[in-house]
Amino acid sequence: MNGLLRMLVKDKIGEKKTKGIERIYCAELKVMLDKEEKILTANQFKTAKRQILPKIALYKGFLNYYDREESIHYCRDIFYKQILWAKYIVAFLTSTTFGTNLFKKFFANALYSDVWDIDIYQNDKKRLNFDIKRCLYSDLCTKYGCGEFTPVFCGGDFFMFGNMKRLEFSRKGTIGQGEKICDFHFKNK
Repeated sequence: MNGLLRMLVKDKIGEKKTKGIERIYCAELKVMLDKEEKILTANQFKTAKRQILPKIALYKGFLNYYDREESIHYCRDIFYKQILWAKYIVAFLTSTTFGTNLFKKFFANALYSDVWDIDIYQNDKKRLNFDIKRCLYSDLCTKYGCGEFTPVFCGGDFFMFGNMKRLEFSRKGTIGQGEKICDFHFKNK
């Protein structure tokens, strides 16, 4: 567990439980990384290693001390604190027309990876609309027996994109919430 993550966990639950959760986290993460490195593509593994599996491992650690609802609550709070800096960068970037167009361009380009199966059906000066038909985040949560945790990742989108200045983010549903697709809509304000 890195220093920031450990500090955020400790601030939530204290030193004693943090040590226990850290032991479980390290053991779970090692098993998952060893397994997935052999299965996933290099790009998928990079995303899983940085963004997905550490969060699943931490959630599993919390489940040893708290029920599902409390574990999800604690993990969500911790993860959103970890990405708070990025939320402010996105808000700043989308405060100008130029920055908004740049955001849409780079965001759309980043989607072309094997982490998702996507269909971008509108990407112009007014909107960026796409559907995700398969999501590695959801796949790995399901694989490791914690599908109920997937909406924490999905909610991160609203946390991250919810206060953009010149771009409005909306979505009707996600795969993690039981829908067939994740529909993403970014519209100029």
